[in-house]
Order: sequence, then C-alpha cells, then structure tokens
Amino acid sequence: MNKLAQTYEKQGQWSKAQQLQVKVLEKRKVILGENHPDTLSSMNNLAQTYGKQGQWSEAEQLQVEVLDRRTVILGENHPSTLTSMNNLAHIYGKQGQWSEAQQLQVKVLERMKVILGEDHPDTLTSMNNLAQTYRSQGQWSEAEQLQVKVLERMKVMLGEDHPTTLTSMNNLALIYGEQGEWSEAEQLQVKVLERMKVRLGEDHPDTLTSMNNLAQTYEMQGQWSEAQQLLVKVLEKRKVILGEDHPSTLTSMNNLAVTYRSQGQWSEAEQLQVKVLERMKVILGEDHPVTLISMDNLAFVYRSHGQWSEAEQLQVKVLEKRKVILGEDHLDTLTSMNNLALTYGDQGQCSEAEQLQVKVLEKRKVILGEDHPNTLISMDNLALTYWNQGQCSEAEQLQVKVLEKKKVILGEDHPDTLTSMNNLALTYWNQGQWSEAEQLQVKVLEKRKVRLGEDHPDTLTSMNNLASTYLSQGQWSEAEQLQVKVLERRKVILGEDHPSILTSMNNLASTYRSQCQWSEAQQLLVKVLERMKVRLGEDHPDTLTSMNNLAHIYGKQGQWSEAQQLQVKVLERRKVMLGEDHPDTLASMNNLAHIYGKQGQWSEAEQLQIKVLERRKVMLGEDHLDTLTSMNNLAQTYRSQSQWSEAQQLQVKVLEKRKVIQGEDHPNTLASMNNLALTCWNQGQWSEAEQLQVKVLERMKVILGEDHPSTLTSMNNLALTYWNQGQWSEAEQLQVKVLEKRKMILGEDHPDTFTSMNNLVFTYLSQGQWSEAEQLQVKVLERMKVILGEDHPDTLASMNNLAHVYGEQGQWSEAEQLQVKVLERMRVRLGEDHPSTLTSMNNLSQTYEKQGQWSEAQQLLVKVLEKRKAILGEDHPSTLTSMDNLVSTYRSQGQWSEAEQLQVKVLERMKVILGENHPDTLLSMKNLDVIRSKLGLVE
Repeated sequence: MNKLAQTYEKQGQWSKAQQLQVKVLEKRKVILGENHPDTLSSMNNLAQTYGKQGQWSEAEQLQVEVLDRRTVILGENHPSTLTSMNNLAHIYGKQGQWSEAQQLQVKVLERMKVILGEDHPDTLTSMNNLAQTYRSQGQWSEAEQLQVKVLERMKVMLGEDHPTTLTSMNNLALIYGEQGEWSEAEQLQVKVLERMKVRLGEDHPDTLTSMNNLAQTYEMQGQWSEAQQLLVKVLEKRKVILGEDHPSTLTSMNNLAVTYRSQGQWSEAEQLQVKVLERMKVILGEDHPVTLISMDNLAFVYRSHGQWSEAEQLQVKVLEKRKVILGEDHLDTLTSMNNLALTYGDQGQCSEAEQLQVKVLEKRKVILGEDHPNTLISMDNLALTYWNQGQCSEAEQLQVKVLEKKKVILGEDHPDTLTSMNNLALTYWNQGQWSEAEQLQVKVLEKRKVRLGEDHPDTLTSMNNLASTYLSQGQWSEAEQLQVKVLERRKVILGEDHPSILTSMNNLASTYRSQCQWSEAQQLLVKVLERMKVRLGEDHPDTLTSMNNLAHIYGKQGQWSEAQQLQVKVLERRKVMLGEDHPDTLASMNNLAHIYGKQGQWSEAEQLQIKVLERRKVMLGEDHLDTLTSMNNLAQTYRSQSQWSEAQQLQVKVLEKRKVIQGEDHPNTLASMNNLALTCWNQGQWSEAEQLQVKVLERMKVILGEDHPSTLTSMNNLALTYWNQGQWSEAEQLQVKVLEKRKMILGEDHPDTFTSMNNLVFTYLSQGQWSEAEQLQVKVLERMKVILGEDHPDTLASMNNLAHVYGEQGQWSEAEQLQVKVLERMRVRLGEDHPSTLTSMNNLSQTYEKQGQWSEAQQLLVKVLEKRKAILGEDHPSTLTSMDNLVSTYRSQGQWSEAEQLQVKVLERMKVILGENHPDTLLSMKNLDVIRSKLGLVE
C-alpha cells in the first residue's frame, strides 16, 4: 500500500497517494502503536503529501507531532529527530516563516556537525537547506558562503560527478543568478547539465531540471531563443516520460509560456497558460498553490495584453483564495496584493493601488524586515504609484531610500540596484531635473554595458531612456543616434515584429517629430500602427496609442481631418475598453479638443476640456499634475476665444499650484508664467507681460541653458512684447540672437528657425527695413514649399506674410496675386469657415482697399463679418476686428453714417469685453471721434 502511494506521488497523483497514506497510517497506529518508527514514518510521508498539495497547516500539525514523538522516544540528537526538525523547517519556509525555519535549521546543523561530523552527507544537506533559507530571505552573501562550502566538501567526499554534488552546483548557480551574476551561473549550469547527461542520461528528471534552470538563466540574459529551444526540449521529454498531466510537465508548459511572453508572443503564451490552468484545476484542484500561481501567470498575460478586466478578475480570485488558505500575512498572499495593485494602476485606479501597496509594504517590513528584496520591491512599486499620481516628491523620497539600501545590500552593480537608479532617474526626468536624470542614466548605461553586454534588453532600455532625456533637453542629434542604434540591435536580436521593436520605432518617430521631420515620422508610425493592428488587434492599448501618435503627426502637417478621424476612433474605443474616466480616455478627449481648437471649433474644444477637467478633479484631485494640465488647456481655449478674464483666472491658479507642488524653477512652472504673460500681452498689459517674461527667461537660462529650445522660445516671446511696445531695437537684438542659435542647433530648415525668420521680418517692417524684410520672407517661403509642401498651412501663412511685405512697399499687384492664391488654397484645404481662411479673406480685402477697389473689399469684409458672427459670436475680438475693418472701408468710400453706426457698436462692445483702457478700446474711441468730426458732430 505504501509503495503504491509512493508510485502515485511520483506521478503527481497526490490525492490518490494521500488516500492510501491515510489508510496506512490508521492501520499502523492500530497494529504498531502511535509511537512506532514505522507509524511516525507514515505520519511524515502524509505530511509531505499535504505539503505537495499546499495544505501547509495540516502538514505542519503532523510534522510537529512527529518531531515531538521522536524527541521523546529517540532523543534530541537522533538522526530521525533531526530529519523531522529539518522537515518542519521546510514547512515553515513554505509558509514564509523564515525566522522559525532558520532557527530549526541552525539547530539541526550544529547537532549534525557534532554527531555525524562536518563532512557527513546529512550534515552537508543541512548546510544546503540553511543556505536555501538564507537565499529566500535575500541573505545572498550568507547563502553563497554556505553553498560554496557544501560544494567543495561534496566534491571531495562524493566526487565531482555525483548527483548530489551536481545538485549543489546547481544551487550555487541559482544564488549567483539571484545576485545578477548570470555569467557565473551559466558556466556552472552548463557544467551541471553536461555531467548529468553523461551520468544520468538525457531523460532523467534531474537532467531535465538542469536544462530548465539553464533556460531560466538564458532568459535573464535576454537570450530568449536559446531559452526557448531548451524549454521546448524539456517539455517534449516530460510529456513522453511523465505524461501531459504531470505537475512537472505543466510547470514546463508554464515556463515556456513565460518565455513566449518575454518575446511578446502573447497569443502563444495565453494558449499555453490557459491549457496549464485548466489541467491544474482538474489534477490539483482550484485551491492548490501551484494552480493559483498558474492563475496569476495567466492574469499577467492578460495585463500585458491590455485585458485589464480579465486580469483583475483572476487576481482578485487568487488573492481571496490565498487569504483563506495561507492567511493575510503569507508572502504569496502579499505577492497577490501587489499584483492586483499593479493592475489597478494600469487602469488608472491609483487610490486603490496605493491602499494595497501601503498594506503590502507595512506587512513585508514586519515579516521580512526593511532590507529584504521583496520589501524594497514594495517601496519601488509604491513610489511608482505616487509618480503616476503626480506625487513626485513622495516618489523621489522612497526611491532614494530604496537605492541607498540596494547599494549597501546588493552592491552598486547589481541589476536590481541599476533598476532602482533608472527609476529614480525617471522621477528626476518627470520633475524636469534633466541634468540629474542624465547623470544617473549614463551611469546605469555604462554599468549595464559592462555587466550585461551591449545587446542585453536592459542595456537597450537604458539607451532608450537616455535618448528620451536628450530629447527633453533639445539634444535631438544625440537622441536620434541612440534610438537608431537601439532599433537596429532590437531588430537583429528580437526580430522585426517584437513589441520592443515597435516601441523603438515609435520612439524614433518622436525624435523625428521633435525635429519636424514629419515625413520620416509619419512613415515609421504608419508602419508601427499596421503591425500593431495585426499583432495586438485594433483595440489593444498600444495600438490605440499608435493611432494617437499618428494623429498628432497628421495635425502637425495641417491634416486636421485625418487627425480628427483617428482621434475620434481612439476616443470611442478607449471609452468602451477602459471606461469614460480612465486617464487614457481623458487624454484622448484632450487630444481631440486640441484638434477642434486647431480647426477653430472652440465651442467643441471647450466642452470637451471642461468635461476632462471636471473628471480629473474628481479622480485625481485639484492638485494633480494632469488636473493642472487640464486647467491650462482650458485656459488656452478661453484665450483663443478672447475670454481673457477666464483664461487669466485659471492661469493664475495653475501657476500658484505649480509653484507649491513642483517648485518655482520647474519647466512646467515656467511654462505657466509664460502662458500668463501671453494672456497679459493679449489684454495690452505690456508691462506685466514683460516682467513675467524676463523672469522666465532668466530662470530658463540658468536651469536649461542659453541654447535650450524652451529658452529660445522665451527669448522670442519677450522680443514680441518689446515689439508690441514699439521697442523695435530691443526686439530685433533678441530675435537675431534666437535666429542664429536656432540655425546652429536646429538647422536652417527647422520650423522654429522659420518662425524666427518670420518674426524678424515683422520687426524689419516696423522699422521700415523693407529690403531686409522681403529677402528673409522670400527665403522662408521657398524653404517651406520644399519641406512642408505648397499647401501646408504654415507655407500659406508664409505666402500671406510675403504679401504683407509687398503691400508695405506699395507693391499691391504682387500682394494681391499672392493673397488670391493663399485664399483659394485655404478654402480647399481648411474650408470656407476656418479662421485662417477668414483671415485670408480679410487680408485680401485690405489689399483691394489699398488699390481703391472699394466694392470688392466691402463684399469680402461683409462676408467675413457675417461668418465670424455666426462662428465666433458678436463679441469675439476677431468679429470686432472685422467690424472695424468694414468701418474703415465705409470711411474710405465716404459712407460716414454707416461708419459711425458700426464704430459705436464696436466701441460699446470693446468697453465691456476689453475694458475702457485697453489699447484697442482707446483706438476705437479715437476712430469714432474722427468719424463724428467728418459728420460735423464734434466741435
């Protein structure tokens, strides 16, 4: 009966084994008595079977009983008593009670040394067991010392090729691996595998375990092809030898699924893990620890695939079962809490994620201690959740603490230490501390190159992160070089369709975008999107992100219709997949609002932005960075509609909050100052605008450097303020400086360089330098035609500017020809009602007027006025400008009565909207005085 039970055990049929063992135990109790050695052996066997099924409580009770009886009958120092102590220690370890396990194992080891001697196989086994407990607690130095000692003695006592010696080598390899010493681990594991093949044969279970261990080491080094080959081999052999349903076969399936997952082969991973889970449920039962691990693995695949609802359902189920079976404080239960928290985070449920992670961290501190690797992982995860909620200061504090501990415990070069450095660098990056981020990332990259090699996935990730930091600092050439390098290496190592390849393409496209290389960016993004649709499906989060990125590129090229179609599609899918309140859904709403704004659909933009802002206030709180971004976006829309007061109120609020949360010198705070300055500028508050812009510029010079794109934008903004105050010399000096720097840094053909040329043109015009203005504007236009195309909105704006230059020189015919051309193209490209089209009509009317073509001018102006009233409303500044322009045409034709009626209307509205002292209001008063004088109404 006992032998049959052992046979069932070897086949993984633990339920059948248990039934027989219970029967044997009962019979032995009756026949031999409770204290007979064979009865106690039966208790021990049954306890081990309970353990195999994860019934730790039942196993522990039996082992305690066996130990107590053996202690009384055989004495504390009897080998069987010591074996019982060791068995009980094993069960404590399985329940995460490392301290209790360690105490027993130390006791066993000391006694065995005395009784059996240091070199006895059982003593060495005890050393090995204690080493494993040290390992489980992250005490790798202690574990390694013991394991090396065990191995050396086994080599002498048993020989290099003895199975026990080989097992010891394998254990040492595992310790090397956990310390990130994968090269040393690999060397030992290759040696073990070769010897086991010779000694035990290819098909022996221990040989297959060795293959599996070596595969894990290959995987940790990013050698997925080698890992997959070994794992497939192990799986096939286990199927033949043990059968499809044996636990070891199912473990092999699971390991292979993990390798598929690491290579982005989600479908293959999911199929295998579903198969494993179904079989484990039948063989082991729903509540077995291994079944629960399988559920967790499947949940991870769902999560990686963006199927967060399915992942969450499985993880909640696993957590509830582990709480009941293992208890709230068991390490596996805490792992489940952590996994569920990560899934909450993926879905933007940061509050729920934080609550769970705080709970896990507190429990791990108590159970494992502050310095245990799992405790440090908890700190890192909580820091990430703080980061996602915009609590960068709290994230930074935790990450600094984790990094310092890892340096001491693991050393500077350990992979986990480098991961912590990388995480801290990302937090610095998020706070605009790019110099600090860059220093850490360079350090991580150099260490990973030495430790892991140039082609390791983690090394390539480091290159990519450093490229992002270069990008943020405007170092586009350095960013591009790194990203091209990463992309080429990933193609060779992972293949063209791996998710990491697509990420690299997307990152490179972002760099092209930053350099305004729209065509190159678009080609890459179209390619990425097509591959993602095939590989991940239309609704996958990464596919939707790709659609969003492509929409952004369409927008940058003025292809608003294509951009809008994609953004609407992304938004609708995210609403269905993620829900209305998910951060990604709200980001889509915001992106669509931006496109509406670019097309002059301010009302639609405003409605969406208000909706986003209200939801973010509820979901994230008033002070979250995303909420502040929403306030800022809404303020910009108010500004675009000339609702200066509403814009200014929001911008002041955003600025004050950013000062407190992010600090006075953070790029976002400086951007807020700049936005507020522009709103002051729009209201004619030149002095206030200038003060703010000077402050922004001085800080940016210190923080970002003179040549940073944001610093140059600040110089440009200040120059425009000087220009509006008639300080043309000061404006020109700054604009020339900006232009020279942009030529050097960005190149002659960069859109920002064109903007600088264009701004300088208007300053030349204001000073009557017609020739210089014309030369520059012609140069800008010719380059834009080549780079952006004849019909691009920016090219058309440049044509219009050149027409203005011709007009200022009295070359009305040349101006008219250009303006007619611009108007026709804008009608086709943007539509009759687009703000830019209406501006073109207005510009052409001015040219008609200058040539005395009053009738043509008036027809156009009336048309513009009617459309602006309908689209923007009667009180919009652009509508009032149209009224003013029509007044001018009436005046030019001597229609003083019509001019007066319209001017009175304009003045009354300007007083209400802009205030009595606004420059435009004062000019309107002056114009009315002139008209009334002509009518004889003013003395």
